[in-house]
Amino acid sequence: MAATTAPEKPAYLGLLNAISLAESRAGQYLEAWADVTPDEDLACTLRLVAAREKSHGEVFCRRIAELGFSLKPKRDPADGERLAKFADPRISDLEKVGPARGEARDTFRDIKAKMADGEYDPMTCNLLQWYIAEEEDSGRRLREAYACVRERANGRRGKANGAAEAQPGAEAEAIMACMTQGFTRLEKSIEKLAKAIR
Repeated sequence: MAATTAPEKPAYLGLLNAISLAESRAGQYLEAWADVTPDEDLACTLRLVAAREKSHGEVFCRRIAELGFSLKPKRDPADGERLAKFADPRISDLEKVGPARGEARDTFRDIKAKMADGEYDPMTCNLLQWYIAEEEDSGRRLREAYACVRERANGRRGKANGAAEAQPGAEAEAIMACMTQGFTRLEKSIEKLAKAIR
């Protein structure tokens, strides 16, 4: 019986691994937050995006298996603290949302360029296209939901305090910030992860 040859590791395996891990974690944070917020509209948005994030984690894990490899877990020491924060009903939605940010840049610019250059196999390219479309829509939904939280908080606070918007403490992190930081880390570590997994 002929020995089976090991599949050749694609250069983008580290990217798929990083996406799967980041999306699964984001889904957990969002769901934990949805379970404790008193804001039903926000909870609805959080649950929808959480379902997408968890689905992304599973689908990218499956794609790695389809390519002949296994997901490589990577522990994030901040996971427990972050999850506890989003699951804490004593921390307000405003603190979790954090301050408004400037116009978001195209997080997926490099991936889109590589897709256009044909650097991914066809199935992975289709998967990334679907993933990016959902991520961009999820980001829009979250930004709108967060804007509503800030507007309601400002309405309750009024102008008497002389502040246009409360600035959360340094420890407060919105899930959008968490996602943005995750993507930033993802971009910075794509090459590093790819090299480590090769």
